[in-house]
Amino acid sequence: MPELDGAFVVDPTKFDNITIVGSGAYSRTTIDRSVGCQNLVQRVITMRQGGEIALHNDDAEEVLFVVSGRGDATIENRGHALLVDTGMLIPPGQTCDVVNSGRDELVLVSIVSPQPGQAPVFQADAFLRSDHKITVHEAEEKSIPAGGDRHFKLMIDPRYGCRNLTQFMGIIEKSQAPFHTHTYEEVIYVLSGEGIVHIGNESRDIKAGACVYLSPGTSHCLENPGTEPLRLLGVFCPAGDPGSHEDQKV
Repeated sequence: MPELDGAFVVDPTKFDNITIVGSGAYSRTTIDRSVGCQNLVQRVITMRQGGEIALHNDDAEEVLFVVSGRGDATIENRGHALLVDTGMLIPPGQTCDVVNSGRDELVLVSIVSPQPGQAPVFQADAFLRSDHKITVHEAEEKSIPAGGDRHFKLMIDPRYGCRNLTQFMGIIEKSQAPFHTHTYEEVIYVLSGEGIVHIGNESRDIKAGACVYLSPGTSHCLENPGTEPLRLLGVFCPAGDPGSHEDQKV
């Protein structure tokens, strides 16, 4: 897991902290305070066919994203379909029962904020929707240009009652973004494609399953040198606009 100045890149082949979290389900913690992240915990949860888990946080919000497979989630007797490229909010104090209802493994990326025992740094003025909608599929969201051959789609954010963080999907065609910094803390999971993350004067190759932590103020950029789109799942804290940055002349 290469450490960089203000950042951390997690090799998807080197997860060694496996925790059994349910019947036929296990998780791997990929980013937390041990790598310098102060406000987020990222886990990758894998569920075998028919596997079941119960997710609950007393005070923290948890957002899920479906990387592969199919599942069903239930919160307070309301069912929610978990399809590929779906984001979901689990509000504090509510239990979410998840079952793998498909034929293949169900792989979820989970982000919890604030971290256990920590207070939130800032909370957006957001409330749960009256229609109880806490899931969103990427096809429901509009594509927002981010400069060049890059765009993103907002997923779970304050519009769905999420107060501590914003979840989004980023798509980078063959290009290299300019160096920039963010005012927020960000974690990234590579959904598909291959690319390069440049941090200061160092670079790391990234591919599907890789995870990246970026601390506030870290000068970085992402490059896609290939022909296949580089698809990313990003989550940042505090909640806000993923386009918020300060360009750096590098």
